[in-house]
Amino acid sequence: MKSGLAVMCLAFAFVLAACAGGGDMADTVPAAPRVTDFDGEVLRVSVPRPDGGRDNLNSLRDEWYSWSWFPFMPNHAGRRWTLGKTDGDGVTLAYALISWDNDDPSDYLSAGFWMRFDGATTTRRLDPAGATIVPFVDGPELDPAGPPELPLTGAASYAGSAGGVYRYRAPGAVEPVAEEFAAAMTLQADFAAGAVAGCIGCVGDIALEREHLYAILGWRRGQGETEHPPAGYEIRFALTPIGEAGGFEGERVSVAHPDRDVTRSGGSWSGQFSSRPAADGAPRLVAGQARADFAEADGAEGSFDAIFTTLHPELLPAQPEE
Repeated sequence: MKSGLAVMCLAFAFVLAACAGGGDMADTVPAAPRVTDFDGEVLRVSVPRPDGGRDNLNSLRDEWYSWSWFPFMPNHAGRRWTLGKTDGDGVTLAYALISWDNDDPSDYLSAGFWMRFDGATTTRRLDPAGATIVPFVDGPELDPAGPPELPLTGAASYAGSAGGVYRYRAPGAVEPVAEEFAAAMTLQADFAAGAVAGCIGCVGDIALEREHLYAILGWRRGQGETEHPPAGYEIRFALTPIGEAGGFEGERVSVAHPDRDVTRSGGSWSGQFSSRPAADGAPRLVAGQARADFAEADGAEGSFDAIFTTLHPELLPAQPEE
């Protein structure tokens, strides 16, 4: 077991992306800026469709159910929403976690996913295999149209969480096993060099997380541990340039495991620095999306699809003294 910072705020950073039963990813559409809008009372979700249009849902008209959750940001309230609507061609669903400042609802963060189930004739036990899925991490402070003023010198370390879907296809298996996962993520920004690097699983272990997929789609809990759990993997994202608008995108990704012979790995990651500064002038958080895939010497294959939120040290909860 690796020591260090405990996995935190896991409920916020998750994505249920591309749980394709056939082994290949389902259609996944990159998230666009400002997918959500929240005024402190009403949540609106607007997602670009593959056909070029947009799909719009809101918590007044389309709420299926909602309940509270405990956010990690100081003086913030939190709530979860599941929004949905049906038509003659299928079912549309959106799930979002919202965290907002009690004194200023325009200061909010959201994370979630939009799913389209073409051909579905019921809302019971929807199967994400083959669904079109749009994950998102959003909020006014992550809008590239209002970029951060990044420091010209110095560095900052960020810590938080990543969550999503882990898939593993054992040697000889026709279909992969898909599970939700959660893990700590660490990120290091070198503002003098204008670059950022990160890692999922370098602190703590990647663990199974059966909350969002099971709760929203009605899947049964308690199915036991997977034969090939994600613990032990480390996903490293190499130093990546930060753009003028505070965003970054890179494809230098590697996967390693202390007990498994990883012969090939790759992937991509992208993210955005917050326009809201911490006391030292560095952005107060960094959020984005990440994907990694790998192959092992015995013929096994696997992948991780995730979103992440990492926080400046001034926002992190105090660690208990040992």
